[in-house]
Amino acid sequence: LQGLASYKAWLDGYGATHTDTLSQSVTIPAGCKASLTFYLHIDTAETTTSTAYDKLTVTAGSTTLATYSNLNKATGYTQKTFDLSSFAGTTVTLKFNGVEDSSLQTSFVLDDTALTTS
Repeated sequence: LQGLASYKAWLDGYGATHTDTLSQSVTIPAGCKASLTFYLHIDTAETTTSTAYDKLTVTAGSTTLATYSNLNKATGYTQKTFDLSSFAGTTVTLKFNGVEDSSLQTSFVLDDTALTTS
């Protein structure tokens, strides 16, 4: 069950102007298929249904894989998967960058993050 493990990454959740960043450089062997998977839970005190005040951006190098926000709040965790095969034969930096505005917390919680090659 996601979120029940001993370790997870909790970005933001301060309710104040704040940025949290996680990054790691990985080498994807040439000729391989590669995928990034993780589980994401978003909890927020924001009440809007139309404005993304707080954002989590997922990047591989200079490529934005996805942007999530307070608008994506949900109970539980959702699995996310991205094809990174185009990075085969290179070293790429994977980054999770969470940015909060000046009020009302949004927490971005990551669990079971993995890079799989085949």
